[in-house]
Order: sequence, then C-alpha cells, then structure tokens
Amino acid sequence: MIPETRAFCPRGLGIIPYALPSSVELAEATVKELAEYDVVMWEKHGVCAVGENVMEAFDMIDTLSKSAQIYLTAKSMGFEPDGMSEALMEELKVAFNLPK
Repeated sequence: MIPETRAFCPRGLGIIPYALPSSVELAEATVKELAEYDVVMWEKHGVCAVGENVMEAFDMIDTLSKSAQIYLTAKSMGFEPDGMSEALMEELKVAFNLPK
C-alpha cells in the first residue's frame, strides 16, 4: 500500500510464530527468515532487521511501522485501502533496482 515500504524493505517482512524468548528455536527461525527477508517480526515479541549499519536497519523498521500505522488508521476510519497494483509494484522494482 505504501511505496516507501517496497523501496526501503525490498525483500519484505517475514513473520515468525511465537517461540520462547532467547530460545534456540527462535534464533534458528530468525536466521532462516532473514535469509529471505529484510525484517522479521516475532509474534508476541517485536522485530529484528539486518542492514549494512544500524541506521539502515532502523530505517527499515521505522518505515514498516509508519506504513502499518497508516494502514490501521485507514481501516479504523472505515476505509479499505486498495494497495499497490502488480504493475505499480513492478514499476517501483525497476525504478529503484530492487531485488524482489
């Protein structure tokens, strides 16, 4: 729905089901998802992002958070966001030379 999300997190967001905090299970799931996604969200915990530096990782999380807030605000006002079409997503991919 928000073009900046695709530009700042081109590989997207992975979701990890609940696992005990600090467990080997959670660590292994995180490593697996980060091989495919820019950011992972741990159910009932928070998020983890990996970037070239801490600011890049922070920007990814911040962009996703703002995008989620915009989406939820629109939904709470009774508006059903259309989101981006496949053609628009492809245009972003080409314009920003995105990997996915």
